[in-house]
Amino acid sequence: MPAKEAEDKVTSAPEKISRESFVWGLALFFTLILMTTGATYFILSEKNLYYPLRLSYTLEYIRYLYPEDYDANRLIDLAREAVIDKLDRYSGYLEPREMDRVDEEFSGVYGGIGITIIGHERGLMIMSVREDGPASRKGLRTGDIIIRADTVDLAGINPYRATYLLRGPAGSKLGLTIARQHLEDTLTFDLVRETLPLIHIPYAGLTRNNSVYIRIIDFEAGLTHDLAAVLDSLYEPNRDSVGGIILDLRGNPGGLLEEAYRSADLFLDGGHLIVGIKGRSRWFNVAYHSSGSDRTNNTPIIVVVDDGSASAAEILAGALKYADRAVLVGDTTFGKGLVQEYSGHTDGSGLRLTTSRYYFEGGIFLNDPEAEVIDSAGGIPPDYFLRDIETEAFPLALENSGLLREFASGYRDELAAYAPLSAGSAEWFSRFMSFADEKGFAYISKTTELALLVREIASMGNNTPPTTSQAEKIFELAVNNDRDQFDRYRDYISQRLFQISLELKYGTARSYREAILPYRADIRFAEKYFNNDLESESN
Repeated sequence: MPAKEAEDKVTSAPEKISRESFVWGLALFFTLILMTTGATYFILSEKNLYYPLRLSYTLEYIRYLYPEDYDANRLIDLAREAVIDKLDRYSGYLEPREMDRVDEEFSGVYGGIGITIIGHERGLMIMSVREDGPASRKGLRTGDIIIRADTVDLAGINPYRATYLLRGPAGSKLGLTIARQHLEDTLTFDLVRETLPLIHIPYAGLTRNNSVYIRIIDFEAGLTHDLAAVLDSLYEPNRDSVGGIILDLRGNPGGLLEEAYRSADLFLDGGHLIVGIKGRSRWFNVAYHSSGSDRTNNTPIIVVVDDGSASAAEILAGALKYADRAVLVGDTTFGKGLVQEYSGHTDGSGLRLTTSRYYFEGGIFLNDPEAEVIDSAGGIPPDYFLRDIETEAFPLALENSGLLREFASGYRDELAAYAPLSAGSAEWFSRFMSFADEKGFAYISKTTELALLVREIASMGNNTPPTTSQAEKIFELAVNNDRDQFDRYRDYISQRLFQISLELKYGTARSYREAILPYRADIRFAEKYFNNDLESESN
């Protein structure tokens, strides 16, 4: 009997375990169904998870069924670009090398050869060469045209993109092919990049009427420190005699928000709103106020701006204007009242994303929060409109031709020896006109292009002789007016030849001091304003 009972216990134990496992398994099965259903419902209802799932499903469907070869990475890149393209023009995906450029802006240094460039039909024209840089030591000159960087042809390339080809880690090599005026053959240069500090203020000095002039070209890391140093060296020793301060922000694309409000703080007493930031999240709602005392003791300030003054440059200009601390002279600013944040990815790439708008005293937004298009803005209007002569059609055509620099390079020493508006300038002006004619320079205005079209239309069909004759006269008048542009801009041409020759022979500082400050219209206007003598300027 005991044996039988023992046998029954042995045989019944597995049956009990099996029943318990079945019950628990069934419970787990229904639990998983509920969890899966809940997760599925959550994913479908939570759009931030549902959208990536849709994209992932599409890619998987392509991978299993699409019969042709395709690049999955390229598809992802295109999808990402399409998403960002629907935001605003300041948001964008950044390749690893572009993120490196962002890091340079925050660090205040970069790896390069020490030149500034502009676009040219053949490549990139060198506008200035740093005296302490690799390019200067190798013999590159202002006016040289870079037609190839290593093996990359630079014709038609965007200058901003080209920066990535010229910059690089310190110690890395760069081969340049150069076209130089007066030489038929190209030149080759082998350079080694170096770590160079960014130059935020290429020139600062006292004018002949004892105004402090400061040229600011960006708001990247270190600008406020450099600006404070300029005030210490130029304003402080002369504070009793300085009539005013001119901050030149023309063509300044901006930079870092911190540098913008810190630089404005140098010129304001405590308590003023410098700039406010309003974003979607309360974490991006910040107001920056002036914290100390005006380091310039309320000395009058003129801020020179144009349609290229943007972002952080507009913050400085707007903060001083709306605090009634400065007067703006020039043209309406670009109109970028948006702030971007940067986010880096593990592969070295990143995202530049607009996160907020900024505003000034009185709740003045550059980019209206109610506007349908986020990146549309009118800019900051100047108190006194004064168009830069360099932006007018004939000077632009002349500058783009490269003839001014070519001529000044050929007669550098002779041109640097005379003042541009002296008696001797007439002879040099005539010689330059002859030079331009020999080079085949012909200025054709929009008016002349239209007159030519009218003449061609009049010569066709059944137009009467008087109509054809009148169209011909209009065309001749337009052509003659184009030829007269040389004489109209005589002073400008003479001044530019003098400026370029001084820059080539003595450097940037002397060209500013002797060829720019005494002659530029906005600087003369500012000094008349400081002296309460604007009436004579209008006469």
